[in-house]
Amino acid sequence: MITGNERILGEYFNTIFYADFVERFKLKSLEVARFIFNFFIQNFSSEFSINKIMNFLSSQGIKFGKETVYEYVEKLPETLNLVGLLNPTEGDVLFEVDEDTMEKYEEALDLNDKDTIEKISKSYSIFKKKGSETKLLRRKMGIVFQDPYSSLDPRMKVLDIIKEPMIATGYMKGKDADDRVKELLEEVGLSKSFAYRYPHELSGGQRQRVAIARALATDPKFVVLDEPTSALDVSVQAQTLNLLKELKRRRNMTMLLITHNIAVVSYMADRVAVMYAGKLMELGDKYQVLKDPRHPYTVALISAVPQPNPLALRNRIILKGDPPSLIHPPRGCVFHPRCPLAFEECGWTANEVMEDLNFLLQSKYYDIFGDRVKIEIKDENSLIISNANIKDVENVIKEEKEMIRSLKSIKVVEEKNGIIEIRLHKFEEPKLYKFENEKRVACLLFKKVYLSISWCLISKLQ
Repeated sequence: MITGNERILGEYFNTIFYADFVERFKLKSLEVARFIFNFFIQNFSSEFSINKIMNFLSSQGIKFGKETVYEYVEKLPETLNLVGLLNPTEGDVLFEVDEDTMEKYEEALDLNDKDTIEKISKSYSIFKKKGSETKLLRRKMGIVFQDPYSSLDPRMKVLDIIKEPMIATGYMKGKDADDRVKELLEEVGLSKSFAYRYPHELSGGQRQRVAIARALATDPKFVVLDEPTSALDVSVQAQTLNLLKELKRRRNMTMLLITHNIAVVSYMADRVAVMYAGKLMELGDKYQVLKDPRHPYTVALISAVPQPNPLALRNRIILKGDPPSLIHPPRGCVFHPRCPLAFEECGWTANEVMEDLNFLLQSKYYDIFGDRVKIEIKDENSLIISNANIKDVENVIKEEKEMIRSLKSIKVVEEKNGIIEIRLHKFEEPKLYKFENEKRVACLLFKKVYLSISWCLISKLQ
């Protein structure tokens, strides 16, 4: 969890935006973590500082919650329904909250002081805004979507596309709005004549510049950039990133950059938040995260970056297994099924251990156990094995636990009345533990009790 007074490059900046929420929805009559358009988020908590670029980074290919964040940041009233964004199941998003109030709010969350939480939420929550208050709020936020081809209405001229948020929020209208559009076009590097063109008459880079101009139409304080260069040619990507960086400097804006491109992160971001399966894994200054990653997932992610020197030594880390189910995410640490450093308390449950033991006893070691052996779940942290010899079971666990890591979670194997009971270590869900220089890592290795061994293990992994 990112808490108040974040230190960035040695300086303190006033808080502009704070988000702390959980979202769930029903799928086939089951209450599960929200999974919409392949976006998933749970227990997200973060804070953004004035005139800084925060980046959300995770793997390419599968959406792991980065975009869901901006759905709540960019929440609109149902009456406008411009982008169809929703309220979270739990939690809140506070906007333009000062540091003192933020400290009181976080203290109230820790103490479960509902009165204080409600009082602060009433003043700063974007979900409590109604009518004209929402319009005023929307003027202060902008968004640049990922695909410049589908995010612009093909039936509208560029003039009307950029002018639309001004009119919808009551920021400007008439000739003032038209003049503002032409100023914005020049600011993003296009001539005034582009105002009378349609999107199909523009190249990809020109369309994205129009999208940027639209995001800046109401002079926002906070802008979300959802993969702003992923649909562009490499030559155009550099131009777009330079433009965004210059606009941020000139307008003193806060930006949230969502991307899987680590090169873009290195060039653009001030702070980086690494996400996996809807949860923050590591958070810190850009150089701390990219040059000295600490979470095993971040280490693996950075190891995949190509090196410009073909002779340079690389320790490429290939993660085993598949990304987790987002409908039924792993317990404890969501990364533990693929983590090369996972240990007993990282999150293995009886279900996972039973699946691996079934394979071992009824397949690989069938000649020892035969088809009579039976494995059942007693509860979340214990199993029962019948029709088996305890010494044979113990030998299999000892032989295989280095290869099948779920077996490391086994704490006790004992026999009572001919029935073998296996008890597991209780798992723990990691928090964002504070590490050196304001870095935070969501890994049990960085909990105080394990910190002494974490250095050795992470260094070995790198």
